[in-house]
Amino acid sequence: MLFCDTCGTETRDLEDLAVFASQLSAAGIRARIQFASIPTDLGRNLQFDLARYLTDRLPGPGDHVVLLASHRLTDAKLVALRRLSGDATRCTAFGTYPTRQAAIGLRAKLSYVFGSEPELHDLTNDGWSGGAGSRGPVFGMPRRGKVPARPRLLLVEPDLADPREAAGVVALALSQRLQVTILTNGRAKRDWQTTNGTEVPVFHYGEVLPVDLAERVDICATFTPLLGNYRLQCLVANLGRSGVPLLDATPGHAIASDLELFVRAPVDTVTLAPFLEAEILPNRAEIGRRTAGSRTAACFAPEVALPDLGTPAPDTPADPIAPLAFVPTNGIGLGHAQRCALVAGEIASDTKPVFAAFPSCTRLVKSYGFDVMPMISRSDVHRQSFENDLVNYVRLRALTAGGRSLVFDGGYVFDSIYRTILENRLRGIWIRRGLWQPAQDNSVALDREKVFARVIVPLEAFAELNTRYSHGDHVREVGPVVRRTTLSARERDTLRASLAARYGLDFDHLVVSLLGGGIAADRSAQIQALCGMTEPRSDVLHLVVLWPGARQEPGWFGWRRTRVVRTDRAGILLAAADLCVAAAGYNLFHEVLYNRTPAIFLPQTGAFMDDQNARARAASERGLASVVEPNELMRLERELTRFLSRGEAEATAARLARIDLPEPGNRAAARAIEEVHDDDRGLLDDTGTRHAAPRR
Repeated sequence: MLFCDTCGTETRDLEDLAVFASQLSAAGIRARIQFASIPTDLGRNLQFDLARYLTDRLPGPGDHVVLLASHRLTDAKLVALRRLSGDATRCTAFGTYPTRQAAIGLRAKLSYVFGSEPELHDLTNDGWSGGAGSRGPVFGMPRRGKVPARPRLLLVEPDLADPREAAGVVALALSQRLQVTILTNGRAKRDWQTTNGTEVPVFHYGEVLPVDLAERVDICATFTPLLGNYRLQCLVANLGRSGVPLLDATPGHAIASDLELFVRAPVDTVTLAPFLEAEILPNRAEIGRRTAGSRTAACFAPEVALPDLGTPAPDTPADPIAPLAFVPTNGIGLGHAQRCALVAGEIASDTKPVFAAFPSCTRLVKSYGFDVMPMISRSDVHRQSFENDLVNYVRLRALTAGGRSLVFDGGYVFDSIYRTILENRLRGIWIRRGLWQPAQDNSVALDREKVFARVIVPLEAFAELNTRYSHGDHVREVGPVVRRTTLSARERDTLRASLAARYGLDFDHLVVSLLGGGIAADRSAQIQALCGMTEPRSDVLHLVVLWPGARQEPGWFGWRRTRVVRTDRAGILLAAADLCVAAAGYNLFHEVLYNRTPAIFLPQTGAFMDDQNARARAASERGLASVVEPNELMRLERELTRFLSRGEAEATAARLARIDLPEPGNRAAARAIEEVHDDDRGLLDDTGTRHAAPRR
């Protein structure tokens, strides 16, 4: 095994180390980084870059230590290497050594640590635009994905602050012949998206490793030098070995002068478009063959660029029936998990849906017959807000290794989801519920849409509630995904009789309250008020229905006409109820409508939630429900009386029976997933990039 480390002390040195380890991994060479050698104050992206390579074991006999930036070896690092070198007796060091004496001194120090003479490799004159060297050994691997019919163009650091250049990028992005992606620094990305939104996919350097980005590029034009940028150099190595046309759009074309891989190209985005049409697209195959067959591309082979660091392992064949992973992002509520389970239940039998879900969801998912890998929920014991997601990232990568597709249901695309799709070359599918609140900033979520091959949007029951947040062939709208529970009159009477017998309470009216788990908003006061309102009524049984794991109050158990029920199958109680007092989340709202249950909605108001108020008012305006604000407890009592004592429940049930609702989209969502997962016709390449048809 290779143990990799850096003698540099800057954040950039650790970024280089992560890039180096990822390139080794792509080459089939097992690389690890000792946890004890990594600082604890790293940024989020870098922690994710390094996470899968960390180990707490020491090198053993036969293991090999590889050092980057060895010319910057300090006494402190020398002591650390002495402590962490274990039983390793072999060391290879990469660096730039200005004098022969500097190399001799370094060799002596490392010999003391490892007990044997190290192999030093000087990177000073490796030919990167001016002979200043690179920050690590540059090597690459051919990509594995299919070449799409509509090529993907990567623009590396165009001058997005220049209005003319920005207009050129937009014009390129509108082309029916190309798919455009930008690679730039973090500040330029933020500024661009503030002005132009997320229609053009943009990566910043730190969010994607070169080996993963290379899988999504068919033509690359760089507007910035390669000198000193190890990430970009490794990206070029991967693309060069893959036969991707490389265009030098820098002033003076210094890159093309040094590397025959590159074709000289216009230095601005405006004139790049006709050049691509006239010179590159018609000759792309021939340019690619020349690139892959060049001497420089041959030098990028691991066996040439890496001096005996290991033998690349062949790719492990994937499971012939590649698993289809579903990942709902629930905390306490089970809406996302239920929606995924309903859709997964419609998937054809020759596909194997598996789930990764949080503990609150596992029981529900298992009840639908699916295997579940538990994920880690965020808690107060985590020092960083994303610490649990680091663990989930490692677990998801293992679960989906060798798989083909990942289906995600949630509002925010976590790093674990985003990176797993990229790094495991998965076809990403996002089931994205709409009706975001007007004040919500969902720019990060929409930015990460770029890694998904398909976005499935379950529509709302009422047309005015449906808003499009993104456009393209990859967006597929389906009817509401809803669980319908149908009870015959006899089954309904039997269920109500069993409830009366179970609780020893006769009743004429069954009232079910489903007001959430107390996470998005505390509804304990409203539940307590409902308990008090139903207590004097000898004709009512009030069931407080909670998800397993939801918060409960001791005071709810002291009422004679109220019972607390924990279940993840509230639908059957809704079908038997005379009245439901509920929040207006997507799943529950549509279950109320499709089960034709009269309801009083108390919308949740969490800033991170969907616009439940708009949803509830749409039903109220049609006479299909009533809406009460959470602070209107006196009005809640009046509405309860109106429904139970003045015939409003029966009148609402009659209107619900007549309303024409859209066909549920459970089956259509499953078909949209299968189209992506089972596609073998080249409409989607193996990275999940879409290219079958131009945007309309």
